Amino acid sequence: MAKKAKTKDEKLHMRAVADLGCIICDKMGFPGSPAELHHIISNTGMGKKANNYEVIPLCPHHHRNSEESYHQSPKDFTEKWGSQENLLIETLERKADQEKLQQVF
Repeated sequence: MAKKAKTKDEKLHMRAVADLGCIICDKMGFPGSPAELHHIISNTGMGKKANNYEVIPLCPHHHRNSEESYHQSPKDFTEKWGSQENLLIETLERKADQEKLQQVF
């Protein structure tokens, strides 16, 4: 089955989320760390990722490249940083705050 192309709105949303920087690095006091997008995995079935609006910004270290990363140990990651759903809520709040700031300036 062919992948569905991202819409313009999805691309804009994903770019804005990535531009926030890694949410975990930010919590650790290192804001602005370059991020890639992690599609949250919840209620999507085995091997299926969430839609392109359900993404959180994670640097490669926290996403997939270390023992602390989500993909190395989802359970440990969740115990330390919270659920993907909670991180998604926090991400969307940060994105909304950023959009408000951009409207002011």
